[in-house]
Amino acid sequence: MDHFCGRKDVLDLICKRVSGLKEGYRQNLALVGSRHIGKSSILLKFLNDFDDCGVVPVYLDLEGRDLHYFVSKTARSILFRYAKMRGITVEDDLASLVRSVRTHIPRTADGALAAMDFLEKGKMEEGYKAVLLLPDILAQEAGLACVFILEEFHEIDAFGVNEAFGILADVITTQKGCLFIITSSCEDAARRILADKLTLLFGNFEIVMVTPFDLKASHHFIECRMADVRMGLHLRNFLADFTGGRPLYLDLLMRELINLGAIYKQQEIYVPLVVQAVENLVFSRWGALSRHFELMVDHLCAVRANRAAVDVLFALANGVHKINDMVVLLGAKRGHVIKKLNELVAQDVVERNGTYFLIKDKLFRYWIKYVLQRRVRSVDMEPFAQIRPFKDEVNRAINDFLATSRKDFSARMTELVRCFENEVLTLRGNLYKLPVFRDVKALKIKSRGGNSFDALEAQSEDGPWLLVLRKDRVAEGDIHAVAEEARKMGIHSRRCVIVSLAELEDSARLRALEERMWIWNEAELNSLTNLYDKPYIVP
Repeated sequence: MDHFCGRKDVLDLICKRVSGLKEGYRQNLALVGSRHIGKSSILLKFLNDFDDCGVVPVYLDLEGRDLHYFVSKTARSILFRYAKMRGITVEDDLASLVRSVRTHIPRTADGALAAMDFLEKGKMEEGYKAVLLLPDILAQEAGLACVFILEEFHEIDAFGVNEAFGILADVITTQKGCLFIITSSCEDAARRILADKLTLLFGNFEIVMVTPFDLKASHHFIECRMADVRMGLHLRNFLADFTGGRPLYLDLLMRELINLGAIYKQQEIYVPLVVQAVENLVFSRWGALSRHFELMVDHLCAVRANRAAVDVLFALANGVHKINDMVVLLGAKRGHVIKKLNELVAQDVVERNGTYFLIKDKLFRYWIKYVLQRRVRSVDMEPFAQIRPFKDEVNRAINDFLATSRKDFSARMTELVRCFENEVLTLRGNLYKLPVFRDVKALKIKSRGGNSFDALEAQSEDGPWLLVLRKDRVAEGDIHAVAEEARKMGIHSRRCVIVSLAELEDSARLRALEERMWIWNEAELNSLTNLYDKPYIVP
């Protein structure tokens, strides 16, 4: 936890909600994001730094767990945390805990025993209800609030308890002294449960999306890990893009680069070491990331008892993102393809954005295409025959990234908008229809102050669009200049897009929204580059 970095906004929000709980205001939190994105790290950092004698924190990871684990761990955690706060030396088995704290909180201790007793008698629902009541009993008996943290909370559905989420909803509604923080790596399932089964009169959940690091956070993460080992900006940008900003992948690559730097006595990381690190982790059958991805694929195939999912993953990794195109490529029935895609979406491996399907994890997508696919389709039995082609591919990826990064903003955006094919996509909650642009040309727009900035005029079937490109902050006067230029060109303001790598001034954002212009910042822009498999656009 000493190397934790980033996510300060989420940590601050958790601390704010805990402070609010003590003041009589409760707002439960749901942290939602893909696996290995850093949700657990955030919560463990919070718990590691937590020091409040008026609040009892309880943490459970429910992934792959059953009802017995849930009841036993919850009961023991509450008693153990209370004992620790009171300076009571205890063991962590339930019997010892009950003996140690019974004189202080007898009702809570008896409640913990009762919950386990219900389970032993096969009364699952009663045991589940009894353990959920413990925070409220503790609050009444000891005057302590409780923070109940449930990782992968959707796993409760597999406990075998009738109306498990309905029971939980009743408890959340009535227990004002208990703050619930839940997480899920299955966004669709989580949102469905929160909307249908945990829609509460009081205590509704505030959903916090935990996303990959952006470029700035990735740089900070790399700097923290690399310490005294130097690495050029271009390679840091490449690694941020290559890993999709996922902390786990960045961490493993940084560790491997540090080890290789020590072996070869290098104080600065160059391309050959990056290529070797990627080979060791992503290509080698026993590399940490290669093994991780193999287990993911094995799980996907085992769950459905066939390997049809792999064919769909191959198609997606090779740039086939629409159902009709996939049906033609695979020679399969439309219904069969839709079923497989829906299964992969439910497994949080594939995301659906309008009519567009995409493997969510950028590095997993790369491994599917350049490691698994070649391994499956190769007829060469020599185990090292594919090493050289893979190294060549990594070198090509680095060189292509560097070459693309050197292009100016206008050229990068021209390449990106030429990829649009009438998709209807959602970017950060906003819906966009991206038409086919047949002709795209660069131009300059003059501001009232006499300065000029870059723009693109893009022709669609329904008429021209204007895309304004800015790397620095956009002021309200710039929006006025864009609106005037659009009117001169006969372009409706609804076909104006402000593409800015810096945040807009508040007055500029308000003015753009009044004009019904689209606004794309760095987050929207790199969502698009990811969808169309283009490198990040670096500010």
